[in-house]
Amino acid sequence: MVDGIIDLHVHSKCSDGFDDVKKIIETAKRTNVKYLSLTEHYNISSYKLACELAGDDIEIIKGIELGTDMSIYNDENKHICHILAYYISNDIYKLLDLYEVNRYNCALETIRLLNKNNICITIEDVLDYSREKESIGRYDVAIALKKLGYVKSINEAYSNYLNYGEMGYVKRAKLDPFELIRRILEYGGVPVLAHPRSLRMKSEEEVKFIRKLVDEGLSGIEVYNPNNGKERRNRYLKLCKEYGLVPTVGSDYHRRKKKTNY
Repeated sequence: MVDGIIDLHVHSKCSDGFDDVKKIIETAKRTNVKYLSLTEHYNISSYKLACELAGDDIEIIKGIELGTDMSIYNDENKHICHILAYYISNDIYKLLDLYEVNRYNCALETIRLLNKNNICITIEDVLDYSREKESIGRYDVAIALKKLGYVKSINEAYSNYLNYGEMGYVKRAKLDPFELIRRILEYGGVPVLAHPRSLRMKSEEEVKFIRKLVDEGLSGIEVYNPNNGKERRNRYLKLCKEYGLVPTVGSDYHRRKKKTNY
């Protein structure tokens, strides 16, 4: 029996979160979190600092969140599949190098398209507003657009310029979910399906898709997530029992509000 809270899906400023690692660890200690994973998008740069700050109070589990190419379903803009990988070895950098080069190149191409449409933004602007992150991508372009006054919010940046079909949209090269799971296993990680509701599939189609992920080596489903209501949780728990998967818990925490997500 775990005496305390588990949260295996948290983001800091090292990806698209708004709290720094120090604030996250302080919040976690105050709210009795005992097991925590900072699953940054496409990087593990917060892991070492989190371990140092957590000390013996919290067990920090090395993790990461990676997106996938869902074009196998023809409408990748609708179907979103993210995979969380835990207990990864440093060999994961072989995969991150592939993602990272592409993310940076996509940011450059996005800027070129925006410039072509009279939006004056440079890669230097994006880097200046990226909060000293080691990894930049479309989200950082959105922040720069807001800071430069082209939009009033991050959501508006996406809906007006960066989403599928808009002037600044650039398709990023990613692995499909099946290949990604195989690679995670190859690098010693434990692959878990993040926020499964984002698959946006009907129940029968969703079960078939998850079964295919299981066949490739999926280890768990993020059952306890704020976006999963009771009916969904029960459905995912049933799938976990049927396929021998681990049901995990994650807040997908991005920023501190008046009421914490923990």
